Amino acid sequence: MKKEYEEAFSEVDKIFDLMPIGLLNKIPNKFRELIKENKSSLYNPNISEPFEDCILKDETLVILALIYRDFLCNAQEKQELLLRDSNKFKEFEDELRKKYNPDDIFKNKRNIQEPLDNTSTAIVEYKEKNFIQKIFDKIKNIFKKK
Repeated sequence: MKKEYEEAFSEVDKIFDLMPIGLLNKIPNKFRELIKENKSSLYNPNISEPFEDCILKDETLVILALIYRDFLCNAQEKQELLLRDSNKFKEFEDELRKKYNPDDIFKNKRNIQEPLDNTSTAIVEYKEKNFIQKIFDKIKNIFKKK
């Protein structure tokens, strides 16, 4: 497991130790055991009350938000949070789809390859002089020099 998640689990476990027993009982024991098993043994979080003064990792905040949504809030608030999360996720997916849509990528490449100016280029035919023409030109050059 990544070090960031192990440290986040350590912070969450420390918060569990500071939580009132009534809230802690709402969180399933299996989940609390999972947090304890996967926390970092080397990281010692510096967390104390009030939590507003503590600097928590982003991963910790996400885990705490999920704990609140899944275990601590009432049914109506849970539905509202799930709806908000799904809307945010759809917005994120739409943004990625617009940014990385294969049709648009190919469309943009076609636009880039078009010439910017209207100057036309034509193929010029180059005719190589034959042997007799070369000799005749050399003789002409000799007479022009004199």
